[in-house]
Amino acid sequence: MSETEFIENIKEVIDTEMDLDKDTLLDDIDYYDSVAVLSLMSYFDELGVSVSPKDFESCKSVGDLITLAKEVIDG
Repeated sequence: MSETEFIENIKEVIDTEMDLDKDTLLDDIDYYDSVAVLSLMSYFDELGVSVSPKDFESCKSVGDLITLAKEVIDG
């Protein structure tokens, strides 16, 4: 999967129509809350990427999410 596809999937998972890129801060995303984090954790699980709640706590941007999912994203 490409970074662009991953970002589009993130938009669907957290149910936002905002334009996102690597530099978008998670706190600036509409509807980014605890439910969104749980949805993202489920999405990462579906991808086969093992992450903990603590991993998400350290994420500040979409780029940080990309880094967490690097094993399933094509360079």
